[in-house]
Amino acid sequence: MKGNKKILVAALLLLLISVSFGTYAIYKSNATATGTLTPAKWSVKLGANDFQSATYTFTDADIHWTTNPAKAAGTIAPGATGTISIPVDADGSQVDVVLTAALGSVSLPSGWHVALASGASEQTISYSTTEGEMEATVDIEVSWDGTLEDDASKDTTDRGLGASPVAVTIPVTLTARQSLS
Repeated sequence: MKGNKKILVAALLLLLISVSFGTYAIYKSNATATGTLTPAKWSVKLGANDFQSATYTFTDADIHWTTNPAKAAGTIAPGATGTISIPVDADGSQVDVVLTAALGSVSLPSGWHVALASGASEQTISYSTTEGEMEATVDIEVSWDGTLEDDASKDTTDRGLGASPVAVTIPVTLTARQSLS
């Protein structure tokens, strides 16, 4: 009988162990997922040219003169003030665009001044699906001082510029980048 008890205890123990493992099962499932991410479009132009390799050249005809005492077309005289507007077109971009502008070193005749217009050094072009809404201009103000009280030295300098016209180069660096906000 002792042998049967041992077998009975062993069978009972095996039964309890199998019931415990069966009762406390761990449920586990696996799944996989795939997806596609599409980058937003980027399109910025300077004038009609791709921004990456664009050079925008302007002449005095592109300057909107608010004051210009010169009467001959294509010329300026002391007392002239005007604005050069450089067009930037970001239509087609699907993100906000931050546009920054900086003037390079400009060698100007005495009495001439060139500066970025207020707000032109950095501006944000907000995203829009409406054609023409993602366009901006970078305005540069140009002036040639002149008053009736100019001294003899300035008068001589100004007359010299008129005798042999001077080409003034205004280097402007424009940078367009995606807004991160």
